[in-house]
Amino acid sequence: MDEQASGDKAMEPENGGNVVPACNPEYVRLVKLAAAVAILRTKPPGMTGQQYAQYLQHKYQANQGDWKKRAEILQSRLLQTRQELLQAKLLQQQPQPAEGDEDKPEQVFPTPPSSSEELSSPHQASREDVVQRHSRFLTCVLRLQTVRNSLAGRVNLEETVKDSIIDSLHLLGLSLKEKVPDVSMATKNHIVKTIVEVLGCDELKMFGVEISQAVMELVQTILKGVLRCEDLNRHQHQENQCRLIVDLSQTDSLCKPILEALLHHIKDFSDSLRTLKTSSLDPTLYENVYYMLWTFEQILYNLQDGRKLLIDDTLANELNNTLEDSLLFISEKYPLFTHYVWKLGGVLNSFQTPRQWKP
Repeated sequence: MDEQASGDKAMEPENGGNVVPACNPEYVRLVKLAAAVAILRTKPPGMTGQQYAQYLQHKYQANQGDWKKRAEILQSRLLQTRQELLQAKLLQQQPQPAEGDEDKPEQVFPTPPSSSEELSSPHQASREDVVQRHSRFLTCVLRLQTVRNSLAGRVNLEETVKDSIIDSLHLLGLSLKEKVPDVSMATKNHIVKTIVEVLGCDELKMFGVEISQAVMELVQTILKGVLRCEDLNRHQHQENQCRLIVDLSQTDSLCKPILEALLHHIKDFSDSLRTLKTSSLDPTLYENVYYMLWTFEQILYNLQDGRKLLIDDTLANELNNTLEDSLLFISEKYPLFTHYVWKLGGVLNSFQTPRQWKP
């Protein structure tokens, strides 16, 4: 009995069963052989064993894709249910309006502007509908002032707000990658401004890293899309996309990483100009870099309007030095680019204290 118990104990995997024992090569070979024989025996007439094996592989991969899609749909529905339950609870906390008061409870669920009124699919809602739903939920939280009064300590509400923000940013990124975006510009502007307002709440600082990561992924998607845009006549479209970044930079915790991301793209472009012959310059890319500079400038001007403290002397010097380094050996070849970079440097100099100004 003792020998059998010790033998059973020896066969148990270590670390509580988390470590998978190494497979015997001979056993693996036998399994592969058995699978090959099973495929040959069950293959339909008119197909070779290789063709049937490839068919099974494609079918398996398709099922894997369907499984992921179904999981995403279920996650979206679960988040929708959580939003609806929390909205109902929040409405119960709202004081009843006085008789004859025009402010009805349902007015805390404003519908953001939409360019489409089509009904969504019964199986999966469109990105436009989902983003609008997130926008209504976040606006409800803000309108009822629950972020300051009731959000603290309510994990379900905090988590739902965080998930709504991250999913909205993810959907906006997917929409921007489409040739024909399936989320209207009006909806994008509304959800971004709502997210910025929500992110101003101290109660969400515990989710700052996750939300910041999602925001920066969206910012990079926008910047790459703007740089790769080959239609030089889409000035309004390009400016609208960059305006989303300017709006996101209104969040204090996101201003510095957004400026650094823009500066990184400007520096990379200047490095390419330094090693590039003028005859081989890509005019489309040269045109689109203007929007990087314009976005950088707009953020700095917004800081001058009362948020100067977000850029201290150290950061201003760091950004300015990087801009100056980007102009080495290219100022004569590319005067327009150089002039704009100098202009940005002048704005940055205004953030420095007088004693650090150089004569």
